[in-house]
Amino acid sequence: MDFDRALKAAQRDAGSRGVGTLAEKTLHLTMKYLFAPDAETHEKPIGAHIADALTEDGVIEVQTRSLYRLKPKLEEYLQTHPVTVVYPIAASTTLIRVNENGEYLGSRRSPKHETVYTAMGEIYHLRKYFREPGFRLAVVSLEMNAYLLEGAAKGKRKLDREPTALTDLRMLHSPADFKALLPELPAEFSVKELAAALHTEPDAARAFLGILHEMGAAVSEKREKRVKIWRILP
Repeated sequence: MDFDRALKAAQRDAGSRGVGTLAEKTLHLTMKYLFAPDAETHEKPIGAHIADALTEDGVIEVQTRSLYRLKPKLEEYLQTHPVTVVYPIAASTTLIRVNENGEYLGSRRSPKHETVYTAMGEIYHLRKYFREPGFRLAVVSLEMNAYLLEGAAKGKRKLDREPTALTDLRMLHSPADFKALLPELPAEFSVKELAAALHTEPDAARAFLGILHEMGAAVSEKREKRVKIWRILP
């Protein structure tokens, strides 16, 4: 995969129409070119839906937020094709303020940092599809620029997100892929202990264990002081 080439192809497609004017944003376009470099494979009808790309390796579907929305497409695509869902996350973000003419007004670093662990709440929505042999999820960690329109009403400020560097790529398909993300743990542990080891919120750790449980890789068979105790299966 060539990130720089994918970004340049996305920027070329964006043309000179200005930041945030495209129906298809730069982030989405870049991910599509990263996983399907040949533009001839893009926007292919499959049943009642349009896939982002259909390559010799199967369907590529990019989703930049709300993974649950993919369920109707996945139900159809997986009947006939292998599917790779591409989910980009922001390892770091620079917030760039612009005016209505796209002129630069200032920037600052966002305190928010996403990881594959903070993404588990979203990934949890697709947990049942990991039982499908043709399904895999690509979690792509990126450095990004986020363009904000100065003076716009709340909810209308975000114009576009442009990735500037790829920092990590996790391909998730099997129980082994998810177990490889686990830190060193005692034989039995609580959600709170896992969250502390991952440096994330308990809800994200709980979702992580829910995915492992769905895949038959983790069980909770007892409680201590009304707290579920988990263990990872071989």
